[in-house]
Amino acid sequence: MRKIIFFAFAFLFVCSNFNSFAKEGESSQIPLTFSGYVHTATTYNLGDNEDENNNFHTFSDDDYTLTPSAQLGISNDFFIIDALFGSIAQDINTTDGGSDEFFLHQAYGILPVGPVSIMVGHFDTMLGNEVINPADNPNITRSFLFGYSINFQNTGIRAVYEPEMGVVDEIYLGFGNGQDSIYDEGESQGKTIEAAVGKSIGDASLFLAMNLGPETAVDSLIRRTYTAVFGMPVTNSVSITVNGVYAHEEDAGDTRSDGSKVNGEWYGGAGYITYDHSDTLSVTFRAEYFKDVGGSRLDFDGVTSKGTFTEGSDEAILKSLTVTPQLLVGEYGVLRAEFRRDMANHEVFQREPYPTTPNTNTAKNQTQDTVSLQYVVSF
Repeated sequence: MRKIIFFAFAFLFVCSNFNSFAKEGESSQIPLTFSGYVHTATTYNLGDNEDENNNFHTFSDDDYTLTPSAQLGISNDFFIIDALFGSIAQDINTTDGGSDEFFLHQAYGILPVGPVSIMVGHFDTMLGNEVINPADNPNITRSFLFGYSINFQNTGIRAVYEPEMGVVDEIYLGFGNGQDSIYDEGESQGKTIEAAVGKSIGDASLFLAMNLGPETAVDSLIRRTYTAVFGMPVTNSVSITVNGVYAHEEDAGDTRSDGSKVNGEWYGGAGYITYDHSDTLSVTFRAEYFKDVGGSRLDFDGVTSKGTFTEGSDEAILKSLTVTPQLLVGEYGVLRAEFRRDMANHEVFQREPYPTTPNTNTAKNQTQDTVSLQYVVSF
């Protein structure tokens, strides 16, 4: 029913000759802006992995499977509605086990109060460099930092202030539900505080953000996450971006032999170099490092491995190298190809049936190679 209502709503606006809001009896109109994309991608694992998964990938974890998706956004100066359809909606929507192919990605109103703009509703996180929208990322596959170090979304109130003169250009403050929790029920639910600042330094930019709150609405363990994103052009054709993250969550890691919990702690960094060969052809190189000290994010101990992983004492480390050439097709299309090599400090990739235990997959390698293909049409 939600799908029918939304499609009907979108159809009426698209087909309307007015395409605006107007109060009765007044001539002033507020025009609407429509945006979106249609996206199809596939990622193929070059190894002999019997579980048919690209291990530790986010949104590209299904081996050799086409994943179509779409996004439709409607906005003006006072609200934003952003809906996802298809595979990406299934990946994000965890409330029904990932079976719903519709997800209301963002929906919030904007209230101007003097020099401050207040957003009320459901919106993207401010953490990290990569985003959910595939068209706004420089690579096809998402980094480990995107998938395992930050939350994706916040629901609540967020205020934005742009001082005319000051040390920073933008200041963000927010308060809302538990991280990635759209709904909180009951007054005992955990809440999240978020803050961020943005600063332009010549042609370069710096964005610092943090979240403080429980992972879920009913979780009493407080997580602190900090990210920094710095980007700048090096030449007319080369630009770089650096993304760093650190997070800590008490008693969220693996269990020691005495039954006590290890504190969850993870950190890492990613670097991006984009070379624009021409107006239509470019290539982006990404290198990243992610370390899960307490074992709370990557869950290496949950992987049946030919090696060993000791809960509470061994560290889980993932690294990757990615190269993504991109070709602009016409005015709206983007065609990308990608090669990616993942590396771990334990055998957590390329699962195969364990020789003595039927129906049990055993990870055999510390590396994983994948190739991807993607086509995105945006408007």
